[in-house]
Amino acid sequence: MPVGFDPPEQTRYRRILQPFFSPKSIRPLEPALRAQLADLLDPLAGRDECDFVGEVAAVFPTQVFLTLFGLPLDKRDDFIGWKDAVLGMVDASGTTVPAASEDGMRKAAELFGYLSGLVAERRGVPGDDVLSGLLCLEGEEALTDDEVIGLCFLFVLAGLDTVTDALGFGIERLARNPRQRQEIVDDPDLIPVAIEELLRLDPPAPFVPRVCTQEVTLDGQVLPTGTRVTTNLAVANRDEGRYPDPDTVDFHREDATHTSFGLGVHRCLGSHLARLEMRLAFEEWHRRFPHYRIAEGTPPRVKWPRGTIGLHALRLRLS
Repeated sequence: MPVGFDPPEQTRYRRILQPFFSPKSIRPLEPALRAQLADLLDPLAGRDECDFVGEVAAVFPTQVFLTLFGLPLDKRDDFIGWKDAVLGMVDASGTTVPAASEDGMRKAAELFGYLSGLVAERRGVPGDDVLSGLLCLEGEEALTDDEVIGLCFLFVLAGLDTVTDALGFGIERLARNPRQRQEIVDDPDLIPVAIEELLRLDPPAPFVPRVCTQEVTLDGQVLPTGTRVTTNLAVANRDEGRYPDPDTVDFHREDATHTSFGLGVHRCLGSHLARLEMRLAFEEWHRRFPHYRIAEGTPPRVKWPRGTIGLHALRLRLS
């Protein structure tokens, strides 16, 4: 997958993919995605309680992926199952979790088989979706079947769970901080800033594994070439020298930047899409449910060990 390459190989992938995920390219999706959210949220209106993660946060990003790639929405549950099994195979450091590896490999094979058939079917067939666009590239930008399948794997594994986890953590924070929640209910224009603050506090992918390509000395410690290093973005996001009272939710910080989308050449390619998904979800959710709290006796639990960090469930009491 391209995330495993450095420049100059990675530069080519980045150049090819960037136009598909620019704000200009994803903006036309907004009406269709907002309509999908309405279909997910409207049935909850007559209920006293829901699981925000299971019924909204885990579902919507998968539908966004299927829409973006021109795939039928009835494949949603299959993709969720494939994604969950594969991501459960590794922990935060990228090490395989033995108990989950057998099922994960079986699900990965199923996903690979589906994508292989899809690539063969779509090759050279024009379309408005990302997959058709990738398969119709020509000249130096033309991609092999294996490259396209690798890209699809990357989008499934890197783009679905991270948005799910960010939405779950964000709503959990707002459920525990009613004053800040009321701020965005009263002024929805504040939502984009609120999203940055919530991402700063709870990055869904706080651990970034890297491998030293040359010997380096870090804080007096010599790291030989090939050393595996796990960086912690969440620590940088709570740097007391940069963020006053860093553990507090504050939608009015002078410095709203964070490292949750990564830094440098490997910065998240789908950050614009992720922000769009979160903005739409927060707007539509709070328009329908301005008041909610965590249901009694259901404390949220974090998935662990895992490469990405999120909640198993988020039971909310609606009013």
